[in-house]
Amino acid sequence: MLVLLEIQDFGLIGQASIEFTPGLNVLTGETGAGKSIIVDALQVALGQRASAEFIRTGREKARVTAVFEIGRHLPLKEKLSGWGIPGEEDGTLVMSRELTRSGRNTCRLNGQAVTVGLYREAGRFLVALQGQYEQQTLAMPEHQLDLLDRFGGAQTESLQKAVREIYGRWRAAKVRLGEITSNAKDRARRLDMLRYQMEEIDRAKLSAPTEEEELLRERRRLANAEKILSLAGEGYEFLQGSGGHGPSALDCLGQARRCLSELSRLDEALAPSLAAVESAYYQLEDVARELSGYREQIQVDPEQLQLVEERLALLKNLKRKYGDTIADILRYREQAAREHDQLAALEEDTAALEEEVNRLEAEWRQVSRELTRARREAARRLQEAVAAELASLEMGKVEFCVQFEQLTGISAHGQERIEFFISPNPGEPPRPLAKIASGGELSRIMLALRTILASLDEIPTLVFDEVDTGIGGRTLQAVAEKLSRLAARVQVICVTHAAQVACHADNHYYVCKAVQDGQTNIYVEALREEKRVKEIARMLAGKDDGLAWEHARQLVWQAKQAKEAWST
Repeated sequence: MLVLLEIQDFGLIGQASIEFTPGLNVLTGETGAGKSIIVDALQVALGQRASAEFIRTGREKARVTAVFEIGRHLPLKEKLSGWGIPGEEDGTLVMSRELTRSGRNTCRLNGQAVTVGLYREAGRFLVALQGQYEQQTLAMPEHQLDLLDRFGGAQTESLQKAVREIYGRWRAAKVRLGEITSNAKDRARRLDMLRYQMEEIDRAKLSAPTEEEELLRERRRLANAEKILSLAGEGYEFLQGSGGHGPSALDCLGQARRCLSELSRLDEALAPSLAAVESAYYQLEDVARELSGYREQIQVDPEQLQLVEERLALLKNLKRKYGDTIADILRYREQAAREHDQLAALEEDTAALEEEVNRLEAEWRQVSRELTRARREAARRLQEAVAAELASLEMGKVEFCVQFEQLTGISAHGQERIEFFISPNPGEPPRPLAKIASGGELSRIMLALRTILASLDEIPTLVFDEVDTGIGGRTLQAVAEKLSRLAARVQVICVTHAAQVACHADNHYYVCKAVQDGQTNIYVEALREEKRVKEIARMLAGKDDGLAWEHARQLVWQAKQAKEAWST
């Protein structure tokens, strides 16, 4: 529950510290005294939307801090542990938020800075605020469906979760099937193109990445065959001798070798020179034999040259389409094959997806029928529970019912749309809650639903912002008693203008405005004993004369007696 709310430089509040207790906490004061600002501060402390407009005039920042006693609130403790938020030894959670004029907000849980989203998520576990906006959401069918499912309990919520999960998978399969179907023509054209490209590359029978270099060398040999033959023959003749060019190189070296052989026998110092000449002689012999063999292999073959030219042209064409090198062309072929297989597999996927869509739709319908049965049973029980609660709120003649409308398509929420209907007066047909309920009726219906759901929710604190608007007399007294009974189960904080509500308070705060040093301030005072009676008297008569005081004391005494009666 909320044990402390500290506010600094927020709106017209310079400094305020409000301690709350279990039971019914009320805030009262003149119209425009600033009670709504306190509710705004609590909402900001819980992570709701905030802006620099909330910062007090003349200040650069505002701070709101809410201290909660979370005790054994296991769901919240598990969340905090998962977020790495340190726990307090006394079982409290401190939510602190600072607003600056620059727009930068700092949110802290137990002193640790966190994101606004995570901060807001923690707040949802702790407080449910019922005000004008929440009453408007009650009139929305989608919100009503959520309330019905929560009232239905674990079974209904489990079925709703299953329906939503099946719908998600069905929707994903449906979208995928639509994408495949809508792109069928493009896919067929792409498949044809890939097949053509793969066949074109395959027909080329590319042997190795070095094929082009080898072809270029062959083309040079074939294109220059006659010149190569002439040069090889001439070179052989110079080395070996037989072409009428005088002594050959080998003949000359042979003579030089004989001379050096004789000289080395006479002078051993010339032995290295003899070895060098002999080595040169044998090398030239090898070159002559190689030129002879090379010359015999060279042929003038115009047809082979044409074939090489055609092969090079083919490779050039493939390179222009598929890559700069043969290796690139082969890689492209592998990629094309993979894409072709994937696209071809989509044809099989289409049939599989159609089967999956039909299977999921059948599964959705089966679970949705179970959900409908659970919802109808929950609706019957909810109608009975609301009827009992409304009777205690002086709305016993109001007929409340949950109407079901069958949907034709598939949705994430099930196969029906539900809406709360009421008939305020006997003999009138039920009509949608949004179209018929007054502000006072909505407030009481919201209170009735909150009373019913209080036993289901794990939210420890409920805040009602002027739930008594638009009602009076016995109805107001019934609302006051209902709030008091509800506060026996959860902490209730209520902003009210009604003395009948205030007299049931376990903790009463008075909110007022005052001007000090030319600046307006909002002050919050905890009322005890006579001050509380004085405030209730003011609420009754607008002044604290003797009759109003006596009436106020009587109301406080009656509220105490009523509480003792139903609590024993």
